[in-house]
Amino acid sequence: MGSVDSETLIVETPAEPRRPSPRIGIKDVLCVGPIIANTIYYYAGLPLTPLLLGRNPVLLSALRGSIASMVAAGGFARVGRAPLLLALLAPIPITMMTDPFFFWAGRRYGRSLITYLSASDPRWRKRAARGERFFKKYGVWTIVLAPFLPAPSPLFYMAAGEAGMPFVVFIVADLLGSLAYIGLIVAAGWAIGQPAVTVAQAISNYALWVIVAMVVLIVAWSTWSAWRSPRETTRR
Repeated sequence: MGSVDSETLIVETPAEPRRPSPRIGIKDVLCVGPIIANTIYYYAGLPLTPLLLGRNPVLLSALRGSIASMVAAGGFARVGRAPLLLALLAPIPITMMTDPFFFWAGRRYGRSLITYLSASDPRWRKRAARGERFFKKYGVWTIVLAPFLPAPSPLFYMAAGEAGMPFVVFIVADLLGSLAYIGLIVAAGWAIGQPAVTVAQAISNYALWVIVAMVVLIVAWSTWSAWRSPRETTRR
């Protein structure tokens, strides 16, 4: 048997099988799409706050669900310019709009989603750990108290989905928590009364300047973030 030159001998190693890339289906779009759309809507609707705050805060709270709009709505209710019941009920849909989708994301993606958020932002790692501890200890009460706890509420909603909490139980708990949160803020506006109305009207009177200032701040923040990101990357 002849000898084989070791330099000409080529041993081919079997190539590792390629893992199929995950495909995005209609369920993924229906689950994550509303969350992304709500984020876009939040920034696109910023000019509504100075325009409506002193004119129709109840409508603003229905469109934005912001603390300022709910405080102003409570003040308007105190002076008889808006129904108190409407001030309490108007913000509920917008406040709870994305909560079921975070619950669904927790059930559908589970640990992988929280791991991704933690890897993209170190702050999410601490928030996720804090949220999981609260949820394991208090269960349903975590959803009820989510608006008041020192962690982003979506973490608790995703934890509820991942843990397999019944959807009906989640919605009821979320509704109770939202009502308590909205009621507390509207009550603060009711207690303040006319001064809350006066401040809201002053903001709306200068709506144009407020909107211009908001646009300038957003552009400045975006520019600064874009300038800072490459510098931090080169330092690493």
